[in-house]
Amino acid sequence: MENITCKACQAVVDKKLEFCSSCGEWLGLKIEDIQSKPDQEQDRFNKRTRVPQIRCSNCGNSNLPSVRNCRDCGVPLVRPLSSYGASELPSRKEVPGIRAVFFLALIIPLIAGASYFYNTRIAEEVIEEIEIVQQTTMPTTSTTVASMLKLQIPLSCKASSTYESGNSGDFACENLYDNSYTMWQDNSLQCKDGWLEFTFEDEIYLEFIVVENAEKSTSFKRNYKVRDLLITADDKELEIQQELENDNFEQWIDIYTTTAKLRLDFLSAYPGEDLNGQNAFDECAIQEIRFFGKDS
Repeated sequence: MENITCKACQAVVDKKLEFCSSCGEWLGLKIEDIQSKPDQEQDRFNKRTRVPQIRCSNCGNSNLPSVRNCRDCGVPLVRPLSSYGASELPSRKEVPGIRAVFFLALIIPLIAGASYFYNTRIAEEVIEEIEIVQQTTMPTTSTTVASMLKLQIPLSCKASSTYESGNSGDFACENLYDNSYTMWQDNSLQCKDGWLEFTFEDEIYLEFIVVENAEKSTSFKRNYKVRDLLITADDKELEIQQELENDNFEQWIDIYTTTAKLRLDFLSAYPGEDLNGQNAFDECAIQEIRFFGKDS
């Protein structure tokens, strides 16, 4: 049995597992996923796997399931395993006696008979109430569906610069949310002073975004990749700094704000590498950014 090391908690787990058996972290794509059939390639963009998190009842901060105390306020998130022991057997006094059994045998038929008589008399009233409930349920259901978490597509985007190779717009920022392998690249600036800004049609409650570098190994290794990000929105108090990993797996960033715009400023970058005798590229590249939130 081959083992691999979890990037989140450093636990050694079976290579066949998709999620870490210790902390629940996604272990990445397996070989059979990389060699997927062509008709399965498009489906990969519509799939999302996220580590379930526990929200602290004291401060509201999200924590991994493997964490016992909140990383912000230190309040315990779950009880120690020692407190989950089996319950004690009931004492003799807690077990109902024969008189209780006879009492139940007598009272249950009486209750059933009374319920039948009551329901028979008000059957028409119940039917009317059901009709009223059905009429008011539809708009309520529609409102609930509209407020569910879903993929949000920006109306437009802007970038600090765009690399054009032959045809205009080859690496435009619109490629970041087109669900394909196409990428955005800056104009040979190596991510320096780079930024991306996305505008949505209406204000949305943006819960998190997913950033992914180039999946193809040659493009991933030879291009510059964003390392440190500064994320801002319409809320002037919102400033999120996030360090991305130097890999080509999906990376989640929590946002938790209502906004119509989102801006990503690049603070630092991972350099490109020479590959098979070919020099590294000077362009900063990102393949996909997906936005998940609720309509306001």
